Amino acid sequence: MADRRQSLLDAALRLVDEGGLDAVTIAALTERSGMSNGSIYHHFGSRAGVFAQLYADSYGRCVAAMTPALDDRPATEAVRDLTLRYLDWVAANPSRARFLYAAPDHADPAAKQAEFAPVLTWFLDRMAAGELRAVPPWALEPVAMGPAHESVRRFLLGVFDLAAARELVADAVCAVLRP
Repeated sequence: MADRRQSLLDAALRLVDEGGLDAVTIAALTERSGMSNGSIYHHFGSRAGVFAQLYADSYGRCVAAMTPALDDRPATEAVRDLTLRYLDWVAANPSRARFLYAAPDHADPAAKQAEFAPVLTWFLDRMAAGELRAVPPWALEPVAMGPAHESVRRFLLGVFDLAAARELVADAVCAVLRP
């Protein structure tokens, strides 16, 4: 059953990649995945349910790619590594990253917060210890990771060479958080 769900999510992701969110219809999912309408509704409840699960799956994979960086090294080294891991995940998974940026309204805020909690806790602990510049939790993503997010947006539009700039972007994120 998990394979069928993943197969449908993969089909939805390919459709989004080929034609945007509007390309994902139940009819297109049925055709692309080989599943019946009933099976799609059984597993996801609706088109919105497909998007919600695809968002959760993609966001979870992204966070999982970053969290190994959060260890006991000096905080700025770990932040640099986390940023590079994020950029590398995006480069390796542009379809998922494009979906995450295109469909933020399909995120379950509570689930997203729970998924990100270990990352946030690591940052808050390092800020409290004076290892990183103290910023409010709401500012961590837009302020600290702003250089990475803007670079990723441009990369996903095809106007930015992420591989060539990854070191510079990681340095910029570190500079924002340096105490």
